[in-house]
Amino acid sequence: VDGDAHNSAHSAQLKRPAPRTPTPPTHLEMDQMDIKVAGVVTATGDGAVANKKFTITGTSTFAKGGKLTLKSRLKFSPSASADKNGVTTNMTDFGDMHKITNLDDFDLSIAKSTEIMGQACDLNLSMEKVGRGGASALTAKTNVENVGDVTITLAGAGHKGACPDDGQALGADMCRISVNLPTADIHKDLTASVDYDVAGKDANMRVGYKSGDVTVALRSAVATTTKVMAHTVNANYSGIEGIGIGIEMNDSGSGKLSVTKDRYELEVPVSKSGVNKDDIKLTMKWSMAM
Repeated sequence: VDGDAHNSAHSAQLKRPAPRTPTPPTHLEMDQMDIKVAGVVTATGDGAVANKKFTITGTSTFAKGGKLTLKSRLKFSPSASADKNGVTTNMTDFGDMHKITNLDDFDLSIAKSTEIMGQACDLNLSMEKVGRGGASALTAKTNVENVGDVTITLAGAGHKGACPDDGQALGADMCRISVNLPTADIHKDLTASVDYDVAGKDANMRVGYKSGDVTVALRSAVATTTKVMAHTVNANYSGIEGIGIGIEMNDSGSGKLSVTKDRYELEVPVSKSGVNKDDIKLTMKWSMAM
């Protein structure tokens, strides 16, 4: 009996509790944040060379599967220009270099997937120029059966990320509803979408088609109050390995020709009057993980 008791006690000592699966963190893990420094160097036809963008971006997991992104735009960016009078640069102006430590111009965005009334939704809250009283935007995206992907965007005046025109800022508050139409049943290479700004009463219709190495897209912008329509056509060719060729033209006769290769892009603006060589620019995107 004593032997059986001894063996039972010994077996109990040998047993170890099963390892517990760690609970995903609900807080922001700053020590796990990925940091990237990036910029865009631009050389224009008038002889100017400058680093047009200089940003530090940090990303981290947040709130059980969410993502938080901080992007700061540095106040100082190296630049130089050359003309018949010689070369000028701000690299020798040491009085301005201290601006590189000024990080008050930054954006904050939080992305999270969740369920709202049983409907799966992707939410994104974007706050631009937080340190300078900038604008905010909230985007909710979901899929509606027999309709397609539906996105609702609420954005304040001045927000750039929510503006349908690249590089531009919203001129007024916006409440936009966008729908990606289910065109796969018509043709697998056809895409179409419509959006409507409830506040500004403006609409956009987009149609895209891909055939082999050629992609063509048409955007029609409609101001419903004035009944004025504006059209923009984009065509891109990717048949040359590693090189992209694109053409953009609007109905006023202006647009651009672009050629891309890896991190480089040559852009040639065109108009009815032709090409202004000073407007031609070559850009190089660079980035570095830290």
